Amino acid sequence: MNKKLNILAAAALSCILSFSASAQVPAGFNYQAVVRNSGGTLIASQNVGVKITVQDGASTALYTEERTVMTTPQGLLNVQVGDGTATTTTGSLSDIDWGKSSTSMKVEIDPAGGTSYTDMGTSAFASVPYARFSNGLQATSNGGLGVRGSATSNLWLGFYEADVYRGYIGSYAGKNEDMDFGTGGGNTLGSVHLTVAAVPKLTVDSIGNVGVGTRFPKYRFQVDGVTGTFNDNGIRINNTTASSGWSLYSSASGALIIGRSGNLGQFDGVSGVYTSLSDRRAKTNIQDVTPVLSKVMTLAPKTYQYKVQDNQESKQYIGFIAQDVYDVFPQFVSVNTTNDGNAMFENQMGVDYASMSTIAIKAIQEQQAIIEQLKARITALEQQVANQK
Repeated sequence: MNKKLNILAAAALSCILSFSASAQVPAGFNYQAVVRNSGGTLIASQNVGVKITVQDGASTALYTEERTVMTTPQGLLNVQVGDGTATTTTGSLSDIDWGKSSTSMKVEIDPAGGTSYTDMGTSAFASVPYARFSNGLQATSNGGLGVRGSATSNLWLGFYEADVYRGYIGSYAGKNEDMDFGTGGGNTLGSVHLTVAAVPKLTVDSIGNVGVGTRFPKYRFQVDGVTGTFNDNGIRINNTTASSGWSLYSSASGALIIGRSGNLGQFDGVSGVYTSLSDRRAKTNIQDVTPVLSKVMTLAPKTYQYKVQDNQESKQYIGFIAQDVYDVFPQFVSVNTTNDGNAMFENQMGVDYASMSTIAIKAIQEQQAIIEQLKARITALEQQVANQK
């Protein structure tokens, strides 16, 4: 059969991808053509030899297969390229990087059913409905198909830029049940960003520092904000059930401000000294403290050790027993009646030592008043003795 063949490819040698009921992407693709001899006569119900080569833009063969195919009574040639039934194959379709460069398909046929092939031409691959569909992900109310794989561990999807591996999403670094998103093992300089309007809002850098409002955190956890807005630019620890919480905010002067909806106190940026809110304008029902010296005299400082496991060295402490203080100054004792924060005991008690210093000053003032009275009496007695001389 030395006659030239005239192959009329269906849809100009386009690759017709078959759809399956499960919507999984097929391993290969269908090729269909009508085979006629040079006189235009159909080559019907006859074995023909077929060689198909997938090649890159430089005409380098990426995958080749050869097979014998029986044409239909209408002269139709049907081949599922890459289905594993070819007589011989070279390369693998699964190893082709379809997105790296342009690819094309070269078709050769031997009408005698052998391997004396005639080159029937080369056509570039074009996108078809299935390929266009696979360019995105299907989403439904129950999650859609998403990205799927048969592996039970180390299942991940890589990201490349100019053929350079940047990172991945999937299950790799942790447990099989975990989800990772970040840079790959060979990317030691890249950071991971959570962005809004393409602007990084949260960053994890290459050494594990976390930044909010900065792409270049210098500390393990850094929050950057503008000056002047307490609520919007600090760190908030909130109790959503009670609709309350506390904020930490770094001021323009360098102080660390703490509070709820505003400044309730601050640590000095140089000395670290803490000062609490004490402005007269923030107070009401202001009254003088009644005498306290007799009560102070009943307080008994103690030495003690804590039972907690962290006190391995049995360190001695000096202070008061909350129950004893409560009997005298209940306003200095806090009682955790709700047992919040994993309290060690029910109704756990604590002492406000800072406020007790005010009572100490009051007691000193009372003592000084007594001293002044005694000094006055001594002076009077001395004067009496001097007059008697």
